Amino acid sequence: MMPFLLAEFANREKELPLYVCCIGSHEQKQLQRQGGYPAHQLFLCRRGRGTFRLAGGRSLSMTPGMALLLPAGVPHDYAPSDADDEAWDLGFIAFEGSLAPSLLEQMSRFALTAVKAQNFDTLWEQLAALWHLISLNGEHAYWEASKRLYDILLTLLEGQAPARQEQGGLYPFPQSNAALQAAVKLMHDHYNERLLIANIARAVGYSVQHFHRLFVAGYGMTPQQYLLQLRMRRSVQLMGDHPGIPVEKVAQQLGMETSYFIRMFKRTYGATPKQYVKP
Repeated sequence: MMPFLLAEFANREKELPLYVCCIGSHEQKQLQRQGGYPAHQLFLCRRGRGTFRLAGGRSLSMTPGMALLLPAGVPHDYAPSDADDEAWDLGFIAFEGSLAPSLLEQMSRFALTAVKAQNFDTLWEQLAALWHLISLNGEHAYWEASKRLYDILLTLLEGQAPARQEQGGLYPFPQSNAALQAAVKLMHDHYNERLLIANIARAVGYSVQHFHRLFVAGYGMTPQQYLLQLRMRRSVQLMGDHPGIPVEKVAQQLGMETSYFIRMFKRTYGATPKQYVKP
């Protein structure tokens, strides 16, 4: 889960040809936008099923691994499927800028169409990395965020392009960052254990120093920062799902010492866990 994050880059709209308006991922509930949304939106479906309904009665089904590009101002509503007990997990990026119209024209075959994204895992990791970049750096991230947003849109475009032919055979696009994706998956799968970055680095075939450099270059933060942010977000989710859960129990489920967890939580959210959940 990446809580809704508003990117306050509006004062840079004359400088940035492409900028993020908001970004996040969550369990999507029913939502109606009769006047559309003021910015262009890219949706990624990670889990569950749901339906977008457009003006004129057109329906678009969104299932895991699918992407949808929705231009600004298009009336729509969307809701999870009643027939699916699994939560509908949607990632989203809203964006604008002087470059946006020409990009949308180039990607017109994706607009208002739910497509199976061939490189969905890469798109999701890019979305997560962009969210973390903005979350940790705020306005100081505006140039880098613009570049990463452009990369995401190109990744979507590249993933739907026909495979190139070379010497009579298929010439696949290189799978860059595969080791980093494996490392991030390890963190998400084992965040509740006492993970050592050195062990993660070895698991994906790198020295600790080289892994650290690659991770910072790819995600805009250190592996330790990424793991901490993951645990902090999970702690908020645990306390929301289980009101009254003891702080010690939360720390235990995150693989952290209680005193260290409280200290890191306060540094992240500006309040202790008990203060954070107090009505």
